[in-house]
Amino acid sequence: MAWTTPKTDWSTGELVTAADINAIGGNLVELRRLSTTIASHTTTADITTPYVPQFADIDSHNLNLTLVTAGGDVLVHFHGVFIRGSGDDTDNCLDIVLDGNRQGDDENGFMRFGVYGRRRAQSFTRLIQNLSAGSHAFKLQWRNWKRVKLYAGAQFWVREI
Repeated sequence: MAWTTPKTDWSTGELVTAADINAIGGNLVELRRLSTTIASHTTTADITTPYVPQFADIDSHNLNLTLVTAGGDVLVHFHGVFIRGSGDDTDNCLDIVLDGNRQGDDENGFMRFGVYGRRRAQSFTRLIQNLSAGSHAFKLQWRNWKRVKLYAGAQFWVREI
């Protein structure tokens, strides 16, 4: 169902017709559909990377999401558990690529964190405002200084709000 421009030229005493009620109901359905526009992926296998000096896709197939929006704001979320892949502590950086453009800075992306000890749970939720209507590609990228593993069960999603 598509959005119907609501009636605005009501007259005093005018009765509401079945068509008016159907249009209102259709618009409510459309608003609900828009509020549930979401793309997501949960990893099913561990992902390991060696030293990655420049930002690169974590998983270019599965952590590369496409969302068709009506235009407006979008939430981007990630959560997962990292482990150092060698005996040495390291730092890891995360960034989002939106329609081919990285969202963070060249050195740290928009998030830098240490992977120290055995495991490090990490998450973020990022608001992207005033996104145009249409199809948009979201990629999750990382950068690190030593071998790092992302455990299976990590989740990456984008949702229009």
